[in-house]
Amino acid sequence: MPPSPWSFTFEPLFLVLAGVAVVLYVRAWRRAPGPPWRAWCFGAGVVLVVGALNSPLGTIAIEYLVLFHLLQNVMISDWAPPLLLIGLTPAMRGAVAAHGGRWFASLTRPTVALPVWLVGWYVVHLSAFYDAAVRNPLLLALEHAFLIAIGVLFWWPVICDVPRAAATLTRIGYVFAAFVFSAFLGLALTFSPPVYDYYESRPERLWGITAEQDQNLGGILMSTEQALVFFAAIVWLLVRLFREEAEAEERLAAEQRAAGLREH
Repeated sequence: MPPSPWSFTFEPLFLVLAGVAVVLYVRAWRRAPGPPWRAWCFGAGVVLVVGALNSPLGTIAIEYLVLFHLLQNVMISDWAPPLLLIGLTPAMRGAVAAHGGRWFASLTRPTVALPVWLVGWYVVHLSAFYDAAVRNPLLLALEHAFLIAIGVLFWWPVICDVPRAAATLTRIGYVFAAFVFSAFLGLALTFSPPVYDYYESRPERLWGITAEQDQNLGGILMSTEQALVFFAAIVWLLVRLFREEAEAEERLAAEQRAAGLREH
């Protein structure tokens, strides 16, 4: 008999890591504070990770519906990482890049971060890996840690300008490529018969959702949320690009005016 869907599932590792992250963030903030909205963004990212993995959401994800497992994954890999990175002040980002050294600089190159994220995203959702993870708490914790890590890696070159700043147009192409190449997973889950044996064999179906409906809804969820998240990122980058072009035109006009004054 599976537990009540409203009972809490706890992953203590992420409670500890969240506590450590908050302590380190507060210390760094005291040395070089930033605008309050950054702290709110960082806090929201931490809450998303903790809430996704330490709540009834985890019970439903493990015992009942792959839909909720997929929801957990997008929360900790697509939603939380950009909020965490937006929450870092420039000084904090610089410190992370400095401590990471050459390996971090290499990993955060768009040409490296994108394929690493894509391969990791698809491998984690393979049926053999997925079914094994939900049966093994340690493997499940490793899956969640891996998703957070590749999420941070993917979003770093989009949001952060260190250790090197990618051109805004490059960032737009990077996000668009991520959307196109990651879309096949959501579409496959939406239109294919059940591929996860673990969820297909669950003894009780929650809310009358069949195994096929469960997976198809999960695919729709994944496709929709990634479209929204990536669209929002591209809009933000386009605004940034237009602002950069306006600033460049202003600088050029100022230089031309200065040159005209010198000629007279």
